[in-house]
Amino acid sequence: MRAPVGLACWALLLAPGAVAAQQAPQLVDRVVAVVGSEPILLSDVQERVLIQQSQNGLQLPPDSAARTALRRQMLQTMIDDEVLYQKARRDTSITVTEAEVLSKAEDQARSIRGQYRSEGEFRTAIAASGFGTPEEWRRWLTEQQRRAQYEDAYLGKLRQDGKLKPANVTLPELRDAFREWQQSAGPQTKRPAMVFFKQIVVAPRPTPEARAAALVRADSVLAQIRRGVDFETLARRFSDDPGTREVGGDLGWFRRGTMVDAFEKVAFATPEGGIAGPVLSPFGYHIIKVEHVQPGEIKARHILFVPAVDSVNLAQARLRADTVYALLRAGASFDSLVPLYADTAEQVQVDSVERAKLLQTAPIYAAAFDSATVGRPIPPFAIGTESPNRTKYVVAILTAVEPERDYTFDDVRDQLRGRLSQQKSVQELLRTLRNQTYVSIRM
Repeated sequence: MRAPVGLACWALLLAPGAVAAQQAPQLVDRVVAVVGSEPILLSDVQERVLIQQSQNGLQLPPDSAARTALRRQMLQTMIDDEVLYQKARRDTSITVTEAEVLSKAEDQARSIRGQYRSEGEFRTAIAASGFGTPEEWRRWLTEQQRRAQYEDAYLGKLRQDGKLKPANVTLPELRDAFREWQQSAGPQTKRPAMVFFKQIVVAPRPTPEARAAALVRADSVLAQIRRGVDFETLARRFSDDPGTREVGGDLGWFRRGTMVDAFEKVAFATPEGGIAGPVLSPFGYHIIKVEHVQPGEIKARHILFVPAVDSVNLAQARLRADTVYALLRAGASFDSLVPLYADTAEQVQVDSVERAKLLQTAPIYAAAFDSATVGRPIPPFAIGTESPNRTKYVVAILTAVEPERDYTFDDVRDQLRGRLSQQKSVQELLRTLRNQTYVSIRM
């Protein structure tokens, strides 16, 4: 479904200077529609227009009749949103806790605030958007998040129960959608230069003694948690995960298929507020705390205990990587070597990575690919060298290279089909719900 206003486009709405440059003439406020018992004001509609200007570059028509038609169109969308939200709120099988709402709203607020260099710049953007204070903006953002969670939970339940099935999409509809996408994206939108590769990542193998020591550490910390010691404090003190240690082990919200199987299986089986572990994964031993649960996703924290590796373990891993490289050069099957040498925590087949992003996020890969020939093994190179416990050795094969070019229909067909199918099924649901809901339009 389309995201409720504000969540999908709020960052763009607050882009420095974006709103201030697009102020519309003031209108006399009044009720323009009633959905159930909830009024929609003309000022609400005007706000939606401003957001569309900021998000999609919408240009206001020059004449008043066309502007009125645009507001009517926006009003219909807002009515649909309100009908869906009211239906979701009445569904007693759906539970959205205030803690979930506040947690996601805080994550959203933190992300948006981080786009501004100073508090003054942030407050200027808030004021230009019509909010008197950051606190007023946060209350608005929280309400948008509440609506989003209810609507998403309701649609997710319908899909799970088989009551909101994907709609069929015809080839002509896809072609029309592609032409619309091309027009909105503009000729400057190009498919970036891409690289495709496969890899065998060889990880050091800690000794049984090192594994046992890591498990002892995990059991000790778990005992402290059971006695009531704060989980976040222990994560900051003991976790070996540099990506989450400073935030108390916070993994945020995630869906199935995001984490490694061993971790995910336990995490999604743990009730809200529960503690699980130690759980062994390819990374080490985890203690997991599940903070919030909602349909299809959870919010969790973890504390990771990685078995120590020494210089001998690293040297042995390098020798195994050299062996993989030699075997590939001698003609060995790549697929036959994967189960023998590859670290299961790392991806083997890596498709369509933007070369520019690779240079930014993984420069060691970009450097290795610069002089590589498609189809030939690349000599082993080390990653994660900032710590012995994270060092691994990569043997990669560049499978394809594509230069920057225009997007084709085939490039985006699957995404368009998924989006259109979802839109059509939700539109049919909205038609049914509107027939069941009191709606009075007064514009």
